[in-house]
Amino acid sequence: MLKKLALVLALSPLLAHAVDLPTYPFIHVGGEGFIMAAPDMGEIDFDVSAFDADPAAAVAVIQARVEEIRALLIEQSGPPEGDSAAAIEVQDMRKEMRKSANPDANAPPDYDIRSSVHIVVRDLTKWRPIMLALLEKPNIDHMSTTFGKSDRLKVEQELTAAAIKDALRRADAMAAGFGKKVGAVTGVSSGQLRNLTKAVGLMPTDYYNSEGRAQAQTGDKDFLSVTVLRWTQTVDMIFRIK
Repeated sequence: MLKKLALVLALSPLLAHAVDLPTYPFIHVGGEGFIMAAPDMGEIDFDVSAFDADPAAAVAVIQARVEEIRALLIEQSGPPEGDSAAAIEVQDMRKEMRKSANPDANAPPDYDIRSSVHIVVRDLTKWRPIMLALLEKPNIDHMSTTFGKSDRLKVEQELTAAAIKDALRRADAMAAGFGKKVGAVTGVSSGQLRNLTKAVGLMPTDYYNSEGRAQAQTGDKDFLSVTVLRWTQTVDMIFRIK
């Protein structure tokens, strides 16, 4: 009796998920939209930091460096008003504790003074000269860069449409394999339909991770290069079978 009860309890999660399955004949497929696109904008994030026994002196260093960066952007892209090729956003300064070289454990802690800077470059012909100048400046660390497109929403809509078309093509091929046709769409999701996929196992978890699309390992980041965008959009769909 105990063994039967244990078996029922073990199967109960699967039975609960099975209730969620469609009660009609269906095809479950995934589709993918993919694009390689040249970006038309880039973003640069970094910290301007300084250390001095006198915090006021460190603050002065950061303020001077930020003004140099503002002047650099004006030189490269004109005044920040209007359709400037680059814009800058500077966050308030903050203190971060640093590892002290003083062996005295009772010595007061040392602090770096930091300010985070965010730059948007809307004209990528200015990217290289801006980056060259920034990389030569002292007091700059924790730098990172990203690229994007100003018409991102339009691209995402096109990718979603391509992914749906790909899913429909796969469904048509599957239905034709046993002499049937695809009917109406009864379920669609951006990504996997988790309950159906995970519990029933209709699609392997590495479906979208094919070798041909594996990303290569990269070494030190080349901040001067403009990176081509690789965008994908996946959909999971359920179709009736006619």
